[in-house]
Amino acid sequence: AISPSNFVLTNPEILRSTLEQNGENLVRGLENLLSDLERGRGKLAIRMTDMDAFEIGKNIAITPGKVVYENALMQLIQYTPTTDTVYERPLVIFPPWINKFYILDLTQEKSFIRWAVSKGYTVFVVSWVNPDEKLAQKTFESYMTEGVYAALDAIEQATGMREVNAIGYCIGGTLLGSSLAHMAAHGDDRIRSATFFAAQMDFSEAGELDVFIDEPQLQDLERKMDSAGGYLAANEMAHMFNTLRSNDLIWSFVI
Repeated sequence: AISPSNFVLTNPEILRSTLEQNGENLVRGLENLLSDLERGRGKLAIRMTDMDAFEIGKNIAITPGKVVYENALMQLIQYTPTTDTVYERPLVIFPPWINKFYILDLTQEKSFIRWAVSKGYTVFVVSWVNPDEKLAQKTFESYMTEGVYAALDAIEQATGMREVNAIGYCIGGTLLGSSLAHMAAHGDDRIRSATFFAAQMDFSEAGELDVFIDEPQLQDLERKMDSAGGYLAANEMAHMFNTLRSNDLIWSFVI
């Protein structure tokens, strides 16, 4: 944050651009700052992309599929097979609820889901609801029972297959791991294999996350959630992740 390159007067490239553009670059930067503050309602919400550039089903999340089940917490999407035959055991993906379901289905060239379908897997993915005050009483256990367990029941209903292979991504992987422990304790063996993408299980040494989870900050988060109606606002989560990778997600847009 205190790197000389992050400030106008100590960054030679900015000084050079300012002279070449007669200060117009600084005016544009100020306009962007005001726009970001307006969008964040007084807090800095840096725009990292053109918000109108993507449309679901056209240039993002384009792998064909349909919703086969939904409840208060999620929708379950089943993707359309593209092979003559498919593997007997379906594949279900639990993405993080801080991302959209299409984090693994961005474009034709950047889609794990599209690749898995092309290899003969019957793919399901959970699309989590963006929570508001109506879901304030939901807990992590709710995500297990109404997310993981409900998805397994719906997959069996749709395919007739009791057993599945599962993938958990980020906090979706943490949820999957916790669910597997609960299932093992109750003799439930429906998940035959589990793969984890960037998922943390042991939080005794949480690494950089420890910066955000000391007792005063947790109390502050609880106050903010209470004032919001029982849920954590998206900008609070975004701020934390931006801070974890400040060079990429903050300063690269400031300079």
